[in-house]
Amino acid sequence: MSDKSKTQSIKAEKIVSLDGIMEILANPKKLFWLNFKAGFVRGFAGILGAALAIILIGFLVSKLGGVPVIGDFIKQIGSAVK
Repeated sequence: MSDKSKTQSIKAEKIVSLDGIMEILANPKKLFWLNFKAGFVRGFAGILGAALAIILIGFLVSKLGGVPVIGDFIKQIGSAVK
């Protein structure tokens, strides 16, 4: 085993060590901010994914000629609003 691989192994052990986990659990501020940032990123990713899916579906529907039932319904709503 080379010195470089030993160094990488030691770094990996420090990252996954129980000491790091215990440090986070012992400090409520660190735990709060860690969970806050993780939740924010998950929420942002969910919104971004949903937006991309809606855009893709809308694009495909427009290229395929639209959906007749929904198109008529939207026209009725548009004329009712006017």
